[in-house]
Amino acid sequence: MDWKKIAPWNWFKQEESVSPAPRRLPGYGSGDPFSALRAEMDRVFEDAVRHAFPRMSWLAEAPAGRPMPLRPVVDISEGRKAYTVRVELPGVEPDDVSIEAQDHTLVLRADKRQTREEEDEGYHCVERSYGAMQRVLSLLDDADADAIEARFKHGVLRLRIPKQPARASHARSIPIEKE
Repeated sequence: MDWKKIAPWNWFKQEESVSPAPRRLPGYGSGDPFSALRAEMDRVFEDAVRHAFPRMSWLAEAPAGRPMPLRPVVDISEGRKAYTVRVELPGVEPDDVSIEAQDHTLVLRADKRQTREEEDEGYHCVERSYGAMQRVLSLLDDADADAIEARFKHGVLRLRIPKQPARASHARSIPIEKE
């Protein structure tokens, strides 16, 4: 296995260049004093992280006071014939997921919608996150973007990215003539 190929920075190098989707968290702007306290604590923490790690551009792009973008977690593995990417999307319906492949970049978008079952129901605690999610993966040179297969089951999106056959090297030896 080529370890340089499977290194995370190779898969996520395009993600930093794409502006993050805004993240909406429950309770923000509801007028509840505990929600306001939570929002203020999140803002202070984000400012501290942004100051401590200024070189991480995805942190610098998020405006102060706005929550960080919601990014689903991924597992990436490599087999002999294909790469497999698994993306956790709990609570997301398959119809709310979109996948686009273009120019060696794979963009995964999903929207987790908040549902209210009771109009008069009062919440004591809301910890689940809702809103737009996005991941941007850089496809490696041997990935066949035209043959990607996607399956969604039990809140996990599974992508199979076949490898293209090895291309013939265009390297050639150049003879040196003696004068």
